[in-house]
Amino acid sequence: MGRLNGVLLSAMILAAVGVAGTPALAASNVKAELAAKKAESAQLAQKSKELAGQMDALKSRLVTTTKTLRDTEDKIADTNQRLKDLQADKTGCLKDLAQDQHALGGLVAAAERYDRSTTSDLLLRSKPIDAARAHLIMKSMIPALNSRSDALKAKVAEMARIETEISTQLEQQSAAYKTLSQQQADMGKLLKERQSIYQKNESSRHAEEAEVAKLAKEARNLEDLVDKIKPKSTSVAALALPSNIPLPVAGTIRTGFGDKDEYGSASQGITFNAPSGATVVTPLAGKVKFAGSFQKYKQILIVEHAGGYHSLIAGLGRIDTVVGASLAAGEPVGVAEKSDTETRIYYELRQDGEPVNPRKLLLAQKKQARS
Repeated sequence: MGRLNGVLLSAMILAAVGVAGTPALAASNVKAELAAKKAESAQLAQKSKELAGQMDALKSRLVTTTKTLRDTEDKIADTNQRLKDLQADKTGCLKDLAQDQHALGGLVAAAERYDRSTTSDLLLRSKPIDAARAHLIMKSMIPALNSRSDALKAKVAEMARIETEISTQLEQQSAAYKTLSQQQADMGKLLKERQSIYQKNESSRHAEEAEVAKLAKEARNLEDLVDKIKPKSTSVAALALPSNIPLPVAGTIRTGFGDKDEYGSASQGITFNAPSGATVVTPLAGKVKFAGSFQKYKQILIVEHAGGYHSLIAGLGRIDTVVGASLAAGEPVGVAEKSDTETRIYYELRQDGEPVNPRKLLLAQKKQARS
């Protein structure tokens, strides 16, 4: 009996120890789990910091590479325009040469006829007064012949100069295209790096992309889309824009702000004639709020800037950025559509939803770039 009591007592002691030890073990597990979560959070924060640092460094390289590439695109555009001008000069010069040759040919033919006739022959076959008149006319033709001959020589020399310059421009164009090809390859590598960083943060963008897709579906038109995307509150003080923002694309202005567009309406932005496949950048730093196709506008991009500003870029053949991405001024965002000739890029700047004329800012940059 005493032995049974001892066994029961031991069992009760063990049970008590087990019951008392359960909370202690649970607390220990919670502490370990919290420590693991804390370590994981620290790792994520460190990884996020590293990615942000990589992105900042990459942005700087992208902006620098894009500027160099843009200079090459501008050089090619200038060369192409110079070649067009030279071809026009060549056509005009050939026309002048043909006219001068015709006029000189007539004078030479007359001189040859006179040269084959002696004065005595003229006196025998015509009246003396007519012979004297013919002699005087022939004497007056000699300066005209010399003048026409000199003009023809000058035209021939001009033609040779034009041909030489055309050849030089074609060589420069070929070299520029090779340079552009290499720069585009370098740009492609940088864009792949950026895309890799985007993908590492992909999970954080799903919600934003879903919201943007929803807004695009609900928007009636482009104006409505911009209105839905812009912040609800416009209480933030307006910021002064820099006076030298880069052009969104290389090229010439086709339709300026307020000009009549092809549909007869006043343009709320600027349309550029751009080289086929040209690199497109965001003129101002900001965050991508919309990237993708929208109704008739095909591929468009909407970037939110500080001070209630938004940029809208349309006419893109390809978009190289994503919703939620933070962009630096001058950072590439895509390329213009590819075509056999030129393509069009439309750029619009708005503040609190109202169109703003960015032309002076863009032209200031254009003048500086070519000065």
